[in-house]
Amino acid sequence: MTSELIIAHFQNEGYIVVDNDNYSELGIAPNLVLEANDVIKAFVIRESSDSLPEAMIQRFSDSKRIPLKTLEIYFTFPSKPNLKILSACKLFRVGILYLDGRNAIQVYAESKTIKGRKKVVAIPKTQMFFSSKQILEERQEGENIITEQRESLKVPIFAMLVENDQQYSSDIRKLWPIICRCMDDCDYILVVLSGEYRRIIDRETRRALEYYDPEEIVFYVKNDKETKEAWRDLLLFATDNGVKYTEYFDTRDFRIKFNARLMRIIKTLHKKHGVDFLEDSV
Repeated sequence: MTSELIIAHFQNEGYIVVDNDNYSELGIAPNLVLEANDVIKAFVIRESSDSLPEAMIQRFSDSKRIPLKTLEIYFTFPSKPNLKILSACKLFRVGILYLDGRNAIQVYAESKTIKGRKKVVAIPKTQMFFSSKQILEERQEGENIITEQRESLKVPIFAMLVENDQQYSSDIRKLWPIICRCMDDCDYILVVLSGEYRRIIDRETRRALEYYDPEEIVFYVKNDKETKEAWRDLLLFATDNGVKYTEYFDTRDFRIKFNARLMRIIKTLHKKHGVDFLEDSV
């Protein structure tokens, strides 16, 4: 049986020839591969109808799965093979094609279908480090918003508050290395400046500006005179480094603005990792 005969037999069903190298992950080497509508038919063309090692049948039967595809394996023969071969092929559920006396293809047995598992596409765990005064309503509100959206949209995004770290210490000499480690484990940085200057927040923010891209830094500043005067130098430094900050008036205003920004981040994560985002789930 020739490749041309097989191609002609299946072309009415829409099957076309594909390069064997496209499916090298099968772990086998068929003589011919046809594909249509996510179904792959792999053919092993035998020159003799009298011999076929059972180990070979088993090896092809155990072919690896291909994500999103259905695989069928066929052995083809120039005439009807002997009973031993027929029995072995049926045992391992591989298909059998042979030529009859009129040189027409006959199907003795259909192949089992080896369905590949759907490729799992998922958003990896994503963390946002919080840089702000620890006792601040906006800090707690930000954590609440992330928790709400994580549970509502089933997105693995988490708030990283250094005080929740198991190794947290109020000793400033021990605290900075913990802060750095926590920041390094995060994908985004949330900065919230409110009220008087705090050196530790300044250090966190400057470190974020050094190691993170501008779009990975979410920056909020309370819109009052005290805050803007206390943080004037840091705000200039952030602006010079291409990071824009958003002003807010109170906790409610912060909630509205941060929630909107978080939703943009979540949509970006969906797009980046090839996961569908359903607008009506919001």
